[in-house]
Amino acid sequence: MFNPFHPLTIQLLEAFVGSGKRYFVRQRFDRARNINEQGIKGYFLISHYEMLTTAQDHLGAIAYDPMRFLYDWEDGTHRERLYIAAGMPADYKIYFPVFRPGWEAGITDRMKEKAKKYVAELGWTPKAGETVNTNYEVQFGELFVRLSYKGRQVKVKFEEIEKLS
Repeated sequence: MFNPFHPLTIQLLEAFVGSGKRYFVRQRFDRARNINEQGIKGYFLISHYEMLTTAQDHLGAIAYDPMRFLYDWEDGTHRERLYIAAGMPADYKIYFPVFRPGWEAGITDRMKEKAKKYVAELGWTPKAGETVNTNYEVQFGELFVRLSYKGRQVKVKFEEIEKLS
């Protein structure tokens, strides 16, 4: 699977805390799984929020995830656990929903063809010289792509496009 996100680092963690982010939501992140990696116990995404209610909304949206957890930076135990996670333990892969530099290069020609197929399934028929605008977004730890063409717009989970054959 395509993973555009940046690994969690102490610098990123402290930058988000410095910008007012107090609440952090952990969830499983299978998008980061690499079949060639051995000995990895878990893949996680940790999202950041200023407001408790938004963090709780995220937590509710992933109620199916037994690994979900809400951290509060003001809780010393939670802060310590976040620092451990940001230290990137060798047997875990942990990411922040921040696009890493050069992430677009990971969108392969095959993925572009799948996107074109998805656009065709929408009934959109861009002609030569016309473009379908794409914008990648993250919502509650999920990667979405927003497609727009001639005033029409659709937002779809990126994995729906990945699944196309």
